[in-house]
Amino acid sequence: MSLSFETQPAWGLGDKGHEVHVVTNAYEVEEEFREKLTADDLKEYQPKNVTVHNTDPFDDPFYIPYSKPYTEKIASLAIDVIREYDLELIDSWYILPYVVSGFLAKQMTNKPQIMRHAGSDMSRLLESPFLNTLFIDLFKKMDKIVSSPSQLQRFKEWGIPEEKIFFNNKVSVCTDAFNPNVKPMDLSEHKENADDLPVITYMGKVGVTKGIFELIEALGGIKEDFILLFVSNGKGIEKLKESVKEHNLEEKTIFMDFVPPWKIPSVMKASTCIVHPERDFPVAAHNPILPREVMAAGRCMMLSEELCRKLPYSNLEDGVNALIVNPYDLLGFREKLRKIIKEPDYAEGIGREALKFSREIEDFDEYIKSMEELYKEVLG
Repeated sequence: MSLSFETQPAWGLGDKGHEVHVVTNAYEVEEEFREKLTADDLKEYQPKNVTVHNTDPFDDPFYIPYSKPYTEKIASLAIDVIREYDLELIDSWYILPYVVSGFLAKQMTNKPQIMRHAGSDMSRLLESPFLNTLFIDLFKKMDKIVSSPSQLQRFKEWGIPEEKIFFNNKVSVCTDAFNPNVKPMDLSEHKENADDLPVITYMGKVGVTKGIFELIEALGGIKEDFILLFVSNGKGIEKLKESVKEHNLEEKTIFMDFVPPWKIPSVMKASTCIVHPERDFPVAAHNPILPREVMAAGRCMMLSEELCRKLPYSNLEDGVNALIVNPYDLLGFREKLRKIIKEPDYAEGIGREALKFSREIEDFDEYIKSMEELYKEVLG
């Protein structure tokens, strides 16, 4: 039924019997952000009723002035896929380049388009005088915009009627994938005796506002044995490795490139605690779903006070179903890390309570139903 540029709900829709085609430039993105796939991953790559179409990373004709034609290649491939499979709907996620690519496909195929935006789309990118006009005109051309109530007034000021905005309040983690019964990833191939030591894990891009460097500094003052696992990459990865070296953590640290999403639950299961110490994040609407995935997997989550000012994390209790820290309070941060390193059973207990919290807020079936209702509304 739908053409999706974002794979997050693709599995759920395919499982319900919908035909889903994902058009992506994943093979072409920068090396540091590319997920590492192996032959064993192919069976998970295209789940039931889901087909993935990749743009060709080698087919870039040279022209002057040169720029990487992501948008154009995605749009062209999407047009081919829509026509070949007689698809009904375009669902595009992130304005650059995917909503723009989807809009080109919409114009050529006369199919309705749903747009989903990120927080950065509505802040940094929208504020650019070189993108502002394009973005607002795109909003007006969409058949439906999936957004949050905090953005409604802005859309109305641009002349976009409220009935064109869809508030998806039923977003949920897939608890079939993120659950406490998954098999933990074997870390022994990366470090000896890994199974015998507590594992402190960070997942995500390297960024100055992520609290990673405060995490390293806090752990640098802990003498007990542990493993620091980074499933991470980005422009600042070398600076991150330098910081690890400066704090004498090299022998304790594993650096792992980004892995495909179906392997993330096993990484979580192998972790004593997953740390998300984000602070001073420049996008106010930013609300990462990673902590919800950790809790659905029944693992101990340590997150910043900044994140705990946002729903649903504002309902968490420090020391009960989560560990809440101020990354700037180095001593307090270190003491909480030291406690879970010395007492892994304490972290296990927090993970069990986190799972109870997760089961109260997650309903993946209801999330997929809300998407089906959205698609039926757009298709009339």
